[in-house]
Amino acid sequence: MSFSYARTLVSGSVIADLEGDKLILPPFVLEELLRTASQSVPGDFSDAQLPYPITFQITNPKTRVITHGGVLEFNAKDEKAYLPKWMHDSLSLTNGSEVTIRLKELPKGTWARFRPMNVNYKEIPDYRAAFEGYLRSHYTTLTEGEILTIRQADSSYQFLVESLKPSNAVRIVDTDLELEIEPLDVGHNAFKTFKGDTENDIHVGKTVNGKVSKNAYAYWNVLEVDKLHGLNIELRIHSGDADLIVSTVRNPTTDAHLWSNFETASTKNIFIPASNSEYATSNELAIGVHGFSDEPVSYELEITSDQPSKSHDSEITITSDANENSPGYAKCDNCGSWIPERTIALHSNFCLRNNIKCELCGKVMLKGEEQKHWHCAYCNKFGDHLEKEKHIFIFHTSRQCSCGFEAESLPELAQHKRTTCPEKLITCRFCFNLVKQGNPSTNQHDLLEGLTAHESYCGGRTTTCVKCHQPVILKNIAAHNMMHEIEKQNRKLPPLCRNKNCVRTAADNVLKLCAICFGPFWSPTADPEKKMLYTRVARKYHSQLTTGCGQSWCKNLYCATGNSSPQDPTTAALSLTPLLKQLQSSTTAFMYLCVDEPTTKKRTLANILYKGEDGGGFEGEYADEFCVYSLEVENGDLSAARKWLIDNAPNVKRVP
Repeated sequence: MSFSYARTLVSGSVIADLEGDKLILPPFVLEELLRTASQSVPGDFSDAQLPYPITFQITNPKTRVITHGGVLEFNAKDEKAYLPKWMHDSLSLTNGSEVTIRLKELPKGTWARFRPMNVNYKEIPDYRAAFEGYLRSHYTTLTEGEILTIRQADSSYQFLVESLKPSNAVRIVDTDLELEIEPLDVGHNAFKTFKGDTENDIHVGKTVNGKVSKNAYAYWNVLEVDKLHGLNIELRIHSGDADLIVSTVRNPTTDAHLWSNFETASTKNIFIPASNSEYATSNELAIGVHGFSDEPVSYELEITSDQPSKSHDSEITITSDANENSPGYAKCDNCGSWIPERTIALHSNFCLRNNIKCELCGKVMLKGEEQKHWHCAYCNKFGDHLEKEKHIFIFHTSRQCSCGFEAESLPELAQHKRTTCPEKLITCRFCFNLVKQGNPSTNQHDLLEGLTAHESYCGGRTTTCVKCHQPVILKNIAAHNMMHEIEKQNRKLPPLCRNKNCVRTAADNVLKLCAICFGPFWSPTADPEKKMLYTRVARKYHSQLTTGCGQSWCKNLYCATGNSSPQDPTTAALSLTPLLKQLQSSTTAFMYLCVDEPTTKKRTLANILYKGEDGGGFEGEYADEFCVYSLEVENGDLSAARKWLIDNAPNVKRVP
């Protein structure tokens, strides 16, 4: 950068959704930058070149406190400078304070160490990926001593920029920045801000005891879960009232969980069947006990693999009387019980004086207890009137998600947050960053593929296929790879020479041998019945079996040199007879002829690949032709040939 620029502006009010380190500046700042740039180089005003990215040193002229940042937009209409809240607070600015911006080119950052300011950051699944993704999309610069605020969904997490290289202020755009997040020492300088009393481990088949206060959480992480069986979680409350919530991520809450039991009962159960997909595919299972009553809750928690034998729900349960319609029994008109006919009058008089039956659910109560009996006006819930307030609060009180969604109950809000909420955190299948999933994709194909809005956009980028070196859209790469797989499975090669010891391609001749192996048998004389041809083949075999080829590298089992066992002429004649019969009866039967040294070496390596003796496969996984061809492509490199087979050759048969 060959020019300088500085300007003092008035700071505007804090904009709530302004994140990262990017400022909103008035349009005249851009005009002044271009004018200053044009004056530093010859040429027209339109030829002015600004540095990329534009970075500023930002100073409070009263306190001389300095930080750095980039630019989001040059469209502030009131000629004020708008800063992110953390930067506004860091510089000790108020609405209307003066702030000085100075154009400054910062070196590329190579290394940065961050320290989380509290243990909340562990609430984020794969917090490192989330941190890196947020940093990449919201920050242009870093300055030592800054406290960065990272937003994930409706929560914020703070990290101190502890150390940077190569300078105490760097830019992080277009650079490979190595990040280091220092683990937080909870015992010394950290503070715990999430509402959690405990976080302990619990094993299946064990029972634990605990206490939790109002609006606090006690967390238990389930260990050694056998996913072949379902899981029954039972909470037995000794005093007070608490809610039972379960999730596949740590630290579930009443508005962010997978399973819950909010009933007002002394014993609460949640049974998760083995067939549940979230349970079957999760690596973790966390249980939360949430204190609801004003008094501290004392509880007992038990985890078993057995389904509960009875339900603790308060829904209507229909039971049958063993004496129903039995001879000698009559039904009481008040309570509905079947009573012996000889005592029905006495029972009916007593029942009418002392009992009353609910017309809605049929429950029989002592007179006076009906004042405590309660039915929900919105659902089929019924029970004691003491349950009413909590039931209405949990199941019939509307709540708003941070994304604006209006839920009619806590369970509905929790379901929304784990499914369709635009602010739900997902690991993008294309950029592998932890990001907000956004609204449903508007592309119908992407919607059918289950892509979120972020993945639909992110998957629209292109990459180069490592096989065909053609540009491919990321979200189409699976189909593109499938095309390569189909091509691979349908790939064909010319047949090999019929000579078992050869690696060359077969030529168009009567013996289906390569041109070199067929050479000794070629004759210009017409031989329609192949008698002369078979005679020459017999002489070749007889010579191999009796005297051999005399070559030290020979490994031909039908050669006296290769097998080190010369045969006498009579024995050799007997040995070659079956070979000639195979040759005459089949056009695919192997021949066994001696070859040169390079061919012998390739044949040996091809046999190693075919039999899987190199440790990379099993015998017959790939056809012999492809084993030979891979060595030709990779110039005899055995390991490279194995890789070529894996990438390009179709499988002949599957792994046993």
